[in-house]
Amino acid sequence: MAIAAERLGLHSDGSKAEVTVAESDGHVTHQFDGLVVCAGVQSRSFAAQLGDRVNIYPVKGYSITVNLPDAQSQSSAPIVSLLDDETKLVTSRLGVDRFRVAGTAEFNGYNKDIRADRIRPLISWVNQCFPGINTRQVVPWAGLRPMMPNMMPRVGRGKLANVFYNTGHGHLGWTLSAVTADMVGGVVHGALITA
Repeated sequence: MAIAAERLGLHSDGSKAEVTVAESDGHVTHQFDGLVVCAGVQSRSFAAQLGDRVNIYPVKGYSITVNLPDAQSQSSAPIVSLLDDETKLVTSRLGVDRFRVAGTAEFNGYNKDIRADRIRPLISWVNQCFPGINTRQVVPWAGLRPMMPNMMPRVGRGKLANVFYNTGHGHLGWTLSAVTADMVGGVVHGALITA
């Protein structure tokens, strides 16, 4: 169930969990055996409702997707993922006709505005490193990465026996998502078997 955080109320007594959803015709409460909180930057507020402190902060990350509209651009873009350690930029090829470049981050609360001064260096980097790529068709993006202070995700049990967390992956969300889902799945399975 994926619903905006401001429309959700969570409660657990340790054996049964409830999710109350504000809908147009009133509030509806659903009951579950347990809850897994994996809600990105909203995990902090959900955890607080459940009596846990999950110290996630939104770190805004920027990226660009460069459309590769012609054969020269497509052959000039790398086909493997790259990490430029000096500039702290990473890249990945997205099929035949797209190239993603990501790198900057800022602490700016829950603001998702896209700043041109953060996008320009990404485009300049592509022009400098891969001059054969046409950068006239660039799609900018900014999103909030759920970051814990120690940069490690919160995976496992909460204070209550039927509350679990899989959140706080920061900039490694795609990289860690499969393994942490498997980890928390094992914890949930073990908890529900013994309950």
